[in-house]
Amino acid sequence: MSTSNTTISFFEQDFFPESPDFFNHVFGPIMQPGSSSEFAGPARIGNLVRALVRDDIKKVRFGFSKEGKDSAYLVNFMSDRGYLGGILGFSPEDERLFDAVAIAREKRIAYDFYTLPYNNQPLNAVIVTVESVTGETGSLLADSTGGGMIEVLAVNAFHLRWIADSHAVLIEDAEGVLEGKEVYAWARGLGETFLSVIDLERPDGSRGYFVETSSSLAGNAYLQSLGSISGVRSIILPALLPVVRIRDRKPQLFTTVAEWRQVADEQHISFVQAAIEYEKRSSGWDQEQIWAYFERIADILDGQIHALERLGPENVLDTPTLPIYGKLWDRYIRGKQRISDDLTNHILIHAFSTNAKIPGVKLVPGPMGTGGGYLFSAVDAVREKYGYSREKVIESLIVAAALGALAFTHTHVNGNAGCVAESGVCCAMTSGALVWLAGGDSYAVESAASMALQASIGIPCDPIPGGLEFPCLTRTFRAAVSAPMYADLALSGIDPLIPYHEMLQEIERNFREVSHTYLCSTQTGCCRTPAAQACFERLDAEAAITLHYVPA
Repeated sequence: MSTSNTTISFFEQDFFPESPDFFNHVFGPIMQPGSSSEFAGPARIGNLVRALVRDDIKKVRFGFSKEGKDSAYLVNFMSDRGYLGGILGFSPEDERLFDAVAIAREKRIAYDFYTLPYNNQPLNAVIVTVESVTGETGSLLADSTGGGMIEVLAVNAFHLRWIADSHAVLIEDAEGVLEGKEVYAWARGLGETFLSVIDLERPDGSRGYFVETSSSLAGNAYLQSLGSISGVRSIILPALLPVVRIRDRKPQLFTTVAEWRQVADEQHISFVQAAIEYEKRSSGWDQEQIWAYFERIADILDGQIHALERLGPENVLDTPTLPIYGKLWDRYIRGKQRISDDLTNHILIHAFSTNAKIPGVKLVPGPMGTGGGYLFSAVDAVREKYGYSREKVIESLIVAAALGALAFTHTHVNGNAGCVAESGVCCAMTSGALVWLAGGDSYAVESAASMALQASIGIPCDPIPGGLEFPCLTRTFRAAVSAPMYADLALSGIDPLIPYHEMLQEIERNFREVSHTYLCSTQTGCCRTPAAQACFERLDAEAAITLHYVPA
């Protein structure tokens, strides 16, 4: 791909997913502790880069916009380890991601994270170039869009738009020897697994085809036969999301809580069952598969929120970038009279375990990196206090997932839209889930979710580079401990006046109308303080050493 001093721009508008999925967009990906957008997303991008060459990687370069993410940011959020782990073939669930820098150096892979002389579009996209030990090369332009989701904008200079929710193959035809109708006939001959085929053309005029399917193309006889044709190369790209797109995906079942309620009433099914029907149409999974995946999510979240208790807070090691704050809380509640009540304390014990981000203890975002853990911190504490059943807990997660899907329908559920789009939506999902857990109806679910968003709107996303989880820690803890209050307010019959979807639409309007620098930046909010700038400078010095390696 060109690295000339120009701005690469393909698309004018961001897009919202068609029928947001519970397991791709809301509760996903299952991953090692870290940021879903800055750790899991980069790992997925790295996995695609790995697929561009057939042999071991010799050299890889990651280019970032001149006005985008700086080196301190990449190290602070472990993005460097995510990208390198991906090119080593590690999934977001793989504990080896934490050692990716050392492993890449052991394998003598030269790597470089650098700043481009221009801005990519989108601004936070990365342009990656890779070379194998046999001299084969490849390039990728991709963006980590939040929640572990990615968007591929170009592969080997062919412009396209793909979120890795399908299996795919890029067929390069450098000399124009293939007949387009032959490729189309082969693609359509794949039967029900065939999704789409796109004609591509590079700026230099060379041709290509991008074919998507719902099943893997590895070992396909036709693709293997192309290897004997001069100038033709096929690159198989894997589906990276748990729910792979299917051919007969149905339209989104509902886009507001009122419509969700209407579906339940018209079909004479429960509010929860209507949410399950939504997911059936989106994913093509059956009821048993959906319920089983929620069971798996609940088990992972349970392990996350109890990890500190099971290991013992004093047995978990602090790291230079993250102290185990749960140690301080454990000492405090053992030795002093608490101001907060027992339920708040129980939620905080779980939340401190979630925050500890212990390698090997998997997590599930929902919607932000550790959001699922904070949500479950409140749900499990309330379950234990009042003795609610496991079935009711799973139902509450399904309600939370549907509220999350509606958030993805109406706004950007990531830090770009401000902290309300992450910790605010997390609080809304948790509040609605607690209402359902406690036996409330669909009206109270919506009221609680709306109140949570109303209390969160206007907060910027301003994580301090090198700031040891501040101010994120305080906001995510607030999301967890305040959710029971919003649930109680809703259950009492208080009307928040504004429907949930209208609050989400206001988040989106704010995103469109207010400067990105104000909503999400290291130049806004807490990051503007002198103390935060000192944290940044310390991290920047470390990053300068970490992000470049050339074998001797």
